[in-house]
Amino acid sequence: MQADLIEDLLYGPAQMLGGSQLEDGELIQLAREEFEGQPFCIVRNWMLLDLLLAEAQEREVKKQGLQPTVLFISHAVYDSDASVPASDGFVTGYQKDFHGCFFESKDKLYILAGRGARKHVSVPAISALHENLSWPVR
Repeated sequence: MQADLIEDLLYGPAQMLGGSQLEDGELIQLAREEFEGQPFCIVRNWMLLDLLLAEAQEREVKKQGLQPTVLFISHAVYDSDASVPASDGFVTGYQKDFHGCFFESKDKLYILAGRGARKHVSVPAISALHENLSWPVR
């Protein structure tokens, strides 16, 4: 069952989205200049996951000024505070803001590079993913 949930989450149908088309070096330089003092991470192979929460859970998330969306990242190209190993997949905390190729969680700005995807996921599916990641939620 858990394997099926993860397989559907990672490989099932999703809405395709585009991130920044700049090269990694250009993105790093631009982010250092524009977001000085703010931790940021440039990512590729990413997926926005809209969590299907119970009403009470969704209200609790929104009370904190957040949205019930997280970002799954397969590859971190560059992390300004080196808190994320480049090769490990991980899931961010809930979305604080999202515009174009910028996804902001409570603690960090993620710059979405290249193509990605977006889909709705159940709590059991995201829990199964968490249990199988080598890196914890960020």
